[in-house]
Amino acid sequence: MKNRSVVFCVVLTLPCALAQLSRTAGPAEGATKPLDVKIDRFDASDAVFRDGLSVLSLNNVEGLHLGFEEVIRNKIQDDPRAQGPTFSIHLEGKTVREILDELCRSDVRYVWSEDEHSVNVYPRETIDDSDYLLNLWIGNIAVTSIPDPDQALTPLSKLFPHQQIGYFGPGLGDNSYGAPWSVHFENLRVRQFINRVSEHMGPRTSWVWEGGRQERMFTFLKGGFHSR
Repeated sequence: MKNRSVVFCVVLTLPCALAQLSRTAGPAEGATKPLDVKIDRFDASDAVFRDGLSVLSLNNVEGLHLGFEEVIRNKIQDDPRAQGPTFSIHLEGKTVREILDELCRSDVRYVWSEDEHSVNVYPRETIDDSDYLLNLWIGNIAVTSIPDPDQALTPLSKLFPHQQIGYFGPGLGDNSYGAPWSVHFENLRVRQFINRVSEHMGPRTSWVWEGGRQERMFTFLKGGFHSR
């Protein structure tokens, strides 16, 4: 375990940006938006919300950038399956948008919204919570020659020293950028900042905010995420 200010590591509205152009762009002109892409078959059996969202994220939907904020547990060791309802969903020929709606109907604790090229899924109870980390406003933030999105958490933690912010490595995966990245953002929420640093990984990315009240962490991944 490696300490970085208030950040810990375990191996395992729109911004005004002055930056290199991101390798990540929206869908090509005339292409189907990720939310409107149809999934031939979607199956989630005896699932909790995280399981269903994981299944969706692992579909090969070009241009889908997904951010998931799990309801934070009292302790990180608490079983997520004991925190919310279980359900089974079997759908054919539905769009990503329709699947997200169905998932949120199956566990009404969650809602989703769009932010530029990202889709964010987060606890309904946080919508009007001005103290919730992902809702906090950033006046100015800059990163310099960072090799991956994990390193963007250091300047973020310095802006909010009373917030506990950690990161969990992608295990055997690789979340590095194609080249070190420098960028400056102004007047955006923490959620939007996390979206931007995640989007820059590539054409399909995911990030997850999870853990216990004293051990909250981000994970950034290329492609989808696996439910644990």
